[in-house]
Amino acid sequence: MLAVPLDLLHVSPRRPPTPFPWPTPQAVALARAVGFVEPVTVRPLPGAAPPGYEILAGLKHWLLAQRAQLATVPVQVRDSLSDDDARRLVAQDAGSDPLDPIAEAQAIQATVAQGRSIAAVGRTLGLSRTETSHRLRLLRLAPNVRAQVVTGALATGKARALVGLPEDAQLDLARRIVREDLTTRQVEALAHAYKRGQRRAGSEPPAASTAKDPDLARLETDLAERLGTRVTIRYEDGGQGQLAIDFANLEILEGVLERIGVRS
Repeated sequence: MLAVPLDLLHVSPRRPPTPFPWPTPQAVALARAVGFVEPVTVRPLPGAAPPGYEILAGLKHWLLAQRAQLATVPVQVRDSLSDDDARRLVAQDAGSDPLDPIAEAQAIQATVAQGRSIAAVGRTLGLSRTETSHRLRLLRLAPNVRAQVVTGALATGKARALVGLPEDAQLDLARRIVREDLTTRQVEALAHAYKRGQRRAGSEPPAASTAKDPDLARLETDLAERLGTRVTIRYEDGGQGQLAIDFANLEILEGVLERIGVRS
């Protein structure tokens, strides 16, 4: 548990537009008397200097600490949460029930059908254009696979890799993901092999880490998370190499270009 200055905590941009839970005078008086409030759940903000934190849960405790004029607030840091999990925590803390990924994608699709752009819909949800496009891709999954996403049996990142495969291949890989606890990178590699017709459904998934330098693998993962799509780095002993950025359609390409500062 850390004690963090109040000004280093920030309201999450993913928070739904609901009223802030400002404390009552009685709660403020009690906080001043005891000199502390309950912990706030946060995660680090990337690139913030000095280090800053996004509030995921316990916003009311942070607001109470402000009104009670406390210098710090106790925090629980969760630095390994995905954006999806963070958004759900924020929505729950705001008192709204977050939609499951498929229902959310259907809501996005319905709004886009009314004439709004994907980027505009994404902004209302605190998502980039690329992340919004990724959610829409889930609607292209086979019905049985979508059902697994709804229940949480299949993570959205792994499910997205199955888009574009025949329905029987999606079902086969979905079963393997659960049975063998495949990583996202392994699922992407198997799906890519299916699409190229180079690997049978029963073949072994490629090793995720033994064939690549760990530093390069971490860099690939970091870039993929920043760009919202798969990134592959090939490096040769002589110092030469290649950086490959995958995109499934022009919308995803536009999102990548926006992320790297290129205006299409």
